[in-house]
Amino acid sequence: MNTLVPEPEIPSHQGPDSQSVDPELDLVTMAVKVPETIGHLHYWSVKMTRMASKDEVLQAFRASSRIATVRTVDGLGALNSIKEMMADLGRPHANLYEVALWTDMLRVQDDELFYAYMVDNQAIVIPETIDAIRALGGKTADASVSIAKTNASLGIGDIEAIFNNAAAMDGGSHDK
Repeated sequence: MNTLVPEPEIPSHQGPDSQSVDPELDLVTMAVKVPETIGHLHYWSVKMTRMASKDEVLQAFRASSRIATVRTVDGLGALNSIKEMMADLGRPHANLYEVALWTDMLRVQDDELFYAYMVDNQAIVIPETIDAIRALGGKTADASVSIAKTNASLGIGDIEAIFNNAAAMDGGSHDK
C-alpha cells in the first residue's frame, strides 16, 4: 500500500475525542491515514491566549515528565529514527513512553504556536495505564508519587538526559 488517504470528515475523530475530556477545548482536527505502524505524527497550529516566547513555551512543555524533546539536527528527523533510538537505549520493543516533541521545528509568531510531535502507537498508553491501576487499586493516592514511580521503573526522562549530555559535549544547546 503506497498511498495516503484523507479522512473525509472534518473534524476528524481526534477533535471530538479530545473534547470528551475537555469540553471547553476549541479545536478542529483533520487527519490523513498512512501505511504506518510505528507511530502517529501530529502537527498543531495553536492560537495562544497571549504572546509567549519559544523558551516560555518549551518550559511549559518540559513541565511534563512525559514529553521528551528531540531535534532533527540530532538525526531524529523521522519516526523510525526515534524508534531506532529507543531500541539503541535498550527499551523493550523500542517503546517510546513519552511524546517526542521536536524543539527545532517549534515556532512562535506573536500569539500563534506551531509544533509537531510523535506518539508511539502502542507504548504511549503504558505509563498512564500503570498509574490508573494504582489509582483504582488505592495503592497510591498522590498522582505525582505514582507518576514518579512509573517514570523511574520505565526509564522515562532518560531521553532528555541523553540529549542534554550530548549537547553539552558538542558545546551546543538542545533547544536551538
